[in-house]
Amino acid sequence: MISKIRQYFFDLGIIDENSNINIDFLSNKPIEYVIEPIPIEPVLRQYADGSSLRQFVFQFGSREYFGADVIQNMKNTEFYEDFSELIDDNNKKGVLPNIKGIQSIECLNNGTINEDNTDNAKYVIQMRITYYKN
Repeated sequence: MISKIRQYFFDLGIIDENSNINIDFLSNKPIEYVIEPIPIEPVLRQYADGSSLRQFVFQFGSREYFGADVIQNMKNTEFYEDFSELIDDNNKKGVLPNIKGIQSIECLNNGTINEDNTDNAKYVIQMRITYYKN
């Protein structure tokens, strides 16, 4: 599932194709991106026939330049605003990752700073995919 989410983010065109989206690893050097699964109960609804509605929750994050430069910090915030809006619009249009049984992809919150230091910060946004599994 993660490889298909990763490809979906590249396909959106919001992330430069020369950038890297890591899995479970984000260095301390800007600019990088990461997908990190969040441990949750995957089954939302169990059906009598054994099928289920499930969720996959993860955070998408990035290491960005950060500091006293207000313009740079606004760009970082705007990236996550645009990202969230694009995910929402695509979800409404049915433009989803190529995952079997997928019902939706959504952002659960706004992008926020998760950790920072004097010259860069890790921004994250929590996301959820719901899908049907036989």
